[in-house]
Amino acid sequence: MKTLILYYSYGGNTKRIAEIDTLIQKIYEDNASGKLSDERYMTLSTSYEEEQQTLKAAVPEIQAYLETETDKTVNLQQFIRKVKKITELKVLTPELIHEFVEKIVVYAPKYLDGRRVQNVDIYYSGVGILDELTPEEMEESFQKSIAERKKTETA
Repeated sequence: MKTLILYYSYGGNTKRIAEIDTLIQKIYEDNASGKLSDERYMTLSTSYEEEQQTLKAAVPEIQAYLETETDKTVNLQQFIRKVKKITELKVLTPELIHEFVEKIVVYAPKYLDGRRVQNVDIYYSGVGILDELTPEEMEESFQKSIAERKKTETA
């Protein structure tokens, strides 16, 4: 949602910057022809230039954010394409690990309640660490996949 808002904001800002250029030219011509007083010209000119500077400062920030989001989307789409290639994984091979996993970080073991616990982070190619699902979310996802599979089998 934020990306969509910034996308439209980016377009609006660039359009407004061009409009302000036209307005500044117009008030300059009106001032030169005597239709607009010098005082009024200075007030309008200053106001337009301040607005334009603010917009010009915001445009590169918005553009950088949108480019980052586009890169993330492309990486996620590439990852999904890789996953779709292998829908039913029977054997985990080194080739699959190299294709899907960028790196694995294994942390030093800890002892909690007398049990050895060791955290492991798996960075997937192009998408980084995927959020872990809670048991409830896993169950919900599993039930949805079963329901979808039943729908496709009966159709």
